[in-house]
Amino acid sequence: MDITESIQKAVTSNTNWKHNDFEPVVNALSIDYQVDIEIYAEKFATLSSEKKVIGYIYLNYPIIFLESKYSSQIHSILNNFSHIQYIIVNTLYDQCLSIDEDIYTTYFDYMGNPEAFSAEDFYFYNVR
Repeated sequence: MDITESIQKAVTSNTNWKHNDFEPVVNALSIDYQVDIEIYAEKFATLSSEKKVIGYIYLNYPIIFLESKYSSQIHSILNNFSHIQYIIVNTLYDQCLSIDEDIYTTYFDYMGNPEAFSAEDFYFYNVR
């Protein structure tokens, strides 16, 4: 699944996501889920349900990687945040994602293969 368009929408959204919306999103999700981030050290929050990581929330841009099983409930909780770009995957480990390499390298840290990676790979290469 090519996520280039979703990523472009997020990075050009002209919202002050990091300073205005990230914390309210985390607070809204924290009612039903566990959200963890070391705010001064990491660029992603992990979203967990019953001690299982089900998604990643990017600090710098309105991007959420999410397992499909939880998609409708998360969308419902965050329905007031229309600019969020959701990358929905079966599991965070599926190597089903791709992105235009030029777009990726413009906004994110090095990643081995932009033509086949998982949500977990994206998280791992960009977390710090």
